[in-house]
Amino acid sequence: MILFWIIYLSLSALIAYLFSMFFKKRIIKIFVFSFFVALMATFWFRSPGDNLFSPVFSIFLLESTILENNGLYRIFRPFVFMFFFIFFISYIFWKRNTKNE
Repeated sequence: MILFWIIYLSLSALIAYLFSMFFKKRIIKIFVFSFFVALMATFWFRSPGDNLFSPVFSIFLLESTILENNGLYRIFRPFVFMFFFIFFISYIFWKRNTKNE
């Protein structure tokens, strides 16, 4: 099971990196990378009171289409937190590793 999560998180980071390569400005690259990593790699409880985790993106799709509405704010909070966290971390790394533009 751990191998599955490692592969899933690695592919999420790779896909986010590939999406960020479509843009030239560094800040837009960082924003797109952070958004896609946060979208694919943030996990939360499947339903309130449940012990199983699922990616936020799949919970959002199910909440907005077929399941009863348990509140989208419950998945919005971890997504926003993870987005800002990844944004600041990636901004520090990309700023440090590149020359002035």
